[in-house]
Amino acid sequence: MPYWVPITALFGLCCMMIIPAPGWEGVAIGAICVLVILVSAITMLLDRAASRILVTMSRARKRRLAKNAVHRGSGIAKKVG
Repeated sequence: MPYWVPITALFGLCCMMIIPAPGWEGVAIGAICVLVILVSAITMLLDRAASRILVTMSRARKRRLAKNAVHRGSGIAKKVG
């Protein structure tokens, strides 16, 4: 979700506070703005968590590949990676 979506929703929500719309239309617009802000915040948090997990996994993989590997039967160690 682009970063301008929650900013636009926040702007719309602030406009609803300044110039209220009467009836169910105002409630619907406000609820949609709040929903968009919450969904975008949750997706941003999930994106950060997923990228952190991917970085950790790639570092672990690099460490695992950087260990010495022994050729079968020869007894000679060779650096892998």
